[in-house]
Order: sequence, then structure tokens, then C-alpha cells
Amino acid sequence: MSDYLQYTPEEFATDDFFIHWVLSTDLEAETFWQNWLEVYPFKRNDVEIARQLVLVANLLPVPVVPESEIAVLKQSVFDRIEADEPTQTVSRPLFARWYWAAAFVAGLVSLGSWYFVMHERGNKAGYAQLVKQATEKYDLVEVENQTKPTRLIVLPDGSSVLLKKGSKLSYPAYFSRNVREIYLSGEAFFEIAKDPNRPLYVFANEIVTKVLGTSFNVMAFPNDKRIQVTVKTGKVSVYEAKSPKAAQHAQTPQLEGLILNPGQEVVFSKDANPMETRLVKHTVTPVASSQSGTIQEMVFEYDETPVSQIFSQLEKTYNIRIAYDQALLGNCPVTASLTDEPLYEKLKLTCRAIRAHYEIVNGEVVVTGKGCN
Repeated sequence: MSDYLQYTPEEFATDDFFIHWVLSTDLEAETFWQNWLEVYPFKRNDVEIARQLVLVANLLPVPVVPESEIAVLKQSVFDRIEADEPTQTVSRPLFARWYWAAAFVAGLVSLGSWYFVMHERGNKAGYAQLVKQATEKYDLVEVENQTKPTRLIVLPDGSSVLLKKGSKLSYPAYFSRNVREIYLSGEAFFEIAKDPNRPLYVFANEIVTKVLGTSFNVMAFPNDKRIQVTVKTGKVSVYEAKSPKAAQHAQTPQLEGLILNPGQEVVFSKDANPMETRLVKHTVTPVASSQSGTIQEMVFEYDETPVSQIFSQLEKTYNIRIAYDQALLGNCPVTASLTDEPLYEKLKLTCRAIRAHYEIVNGEVVVTGKGCN
């Protein structure tokens, strides 16, 4: 199964199964793509662009080209694909040039207006105001959890978020090439996909949490007098949105500001005197690691552990269902360290260990394989 999550519109438009779906009435293909879009709604825009490309291409007259010329053309295409992407000498179709040029211009505009945006955020740092300002740059997806203890959200880069009850999260339909920005009201636990060159920022009222790839919890309910960030693994930096150095933090992938390590947290007091330090860091009282409890307390370290136990833990932790042949796969042993990985990376590495693979069908994880014997 192709990794469609990483596909650009151009790649979708040249995928045989995607083209088959667009041009046929195959019920199986229709079911697959509708289910896939249900799981990854942030890819709808890319899929629609690709669908239009396929339809337009299908209306063009088909030239008669000798097999020898086709072989030469194919090799030329392969050579281009292997070429370094940023190289300016590569000739791209008009659509591709527009697509990347627009992304580049958007990045410059975003960077150039950062100071102004930060100033405004400092004065009006509520979730609604942050989201309103963000819609000037992005097409946002908003998810709200009003009923469940936690709700699983998968971000466009594969990061996983457990959104707590009474909380909201907004994020772009797809992240830019230079930065990842998301907006939180309430509480959420984050497992961020590692990307050292593209930091992720969590805007939560008056503070910003900057990460490169780690797991941490943010509590920022609108009526609370405190905002709290607690780190489970890796490192994060935290700073006030109206900080004079906010623009500096935004222009570098390095972690700057108040740095938190595993087992540390910072508390921002809204009632503190503005002339005083309102970000206070301290060490969290250690909690015994376990296979139960909240995800902040859990470890995902396995030593010859039956995969049935791993799947059971993942189901309870992320409130998902994993379907697999227990008789065939359940006793397959797995040795892995997955504590610092997002959910889908946990699934991929676990399945690789037992020579299986997974896919998402109607919001359910389906694992298939030949067994480990």
C-alpha cells in the first residue's frame, strides 16, 4: 500500500490506483478513497486538485508515440525525480511552479509579518483571536471534544494529539515547508513527529510552546488563571507570545527561551505582575511508570512482548480499535522502544517487527500479516 499521506497533488495524479478511482465506477476503489479521506480530512484539498488534473489529462488527445520514444521519456522522468528538488535548473510544469512559488511567497509573508502578529497576540491572546488571525494564513481544521475523556487527532505530519474533554484544537489542512503551527484551547497531550528543520508551535492563549519532536502536555483552559506545560520526553521551549524575543524564536529552528527537559513543567500565572517573572519552571514529582493510567504516566517499552498485549495497550490509550487475527499474530513477540513515537509510528514499527502492515478502515486499524512462525 502506497504511503498516500506523504503524496503531493502531482503524485496522486500519477498514481495508478488513484487514476482508476477517478475514471471508473469501481465500488471498492470508491470505498477505499472515501474512508481514507474520512481519516485524513486535511488531504481533501490535495486530492481534489489531483482529481481535476486527472480529469483534464483524460480529455487531452492521446498521441501515438513509438515504444522506443516512450522508454526514453520514462528514463528522463525518472532522472528528474531523482534530481535534487530545490535545484532551479529542473523544468517543472506550470502547476508545479505555481504550487511551490505560492508556498515560498506565503512563507516570506508569514515570516515578515511575525512581529506584528505577535504584538497583536500579546494584546488579544485568546483562542478565538488566535484562530481568527491564523485564518489569514491557513485553511484551518478545527476539532472539538465535548463528550469523550480524550479524542485522538492525527496532524498532517503524522503527529498524534489526545484532546481532553472540553477542549478545542485548530490546525492547518497541511503544514508549510518551514513551520508547523497549531492552536489550543483546553488541554491536550502531544506526541510530535520529529522534524529538526521544521519546528512546531502550540499557541495556547498567552504562551507559545516550541518543539522539534517530543511528547508533552499543555493545559490552557480559557477561564483558568494558570497555563501549564509538562514534558514527558525530549525537550520543549516555552515563551510568552508578547515577549520581545518572540520574533527571534520564530526565525530559528533551535529551541530558545525557557527550556524544559523530561520531568519538568512550567506554569504561567495570568495574575502575576507584568513586571515579575510569570513563567515559573519546576520539577514534577516522579510518577511510577506503568502500563495503565494516563498516557503521561505510561511507558511503551517492550522486551519480547506478545503483540496482543501491545495492541491492547494502544487501544486503551488512544481509544481506538485494532482488528487482527489473534490466532495468527497475537503471540508474535516484539522488542521495541516506542515511548517517544506518535501513534502511527508506533503502529508502523510494531507491524514491521512482526512482518505485518496496517491500514485505517472506517476509523479502525486493520492489521494483516502471515504470522511470525
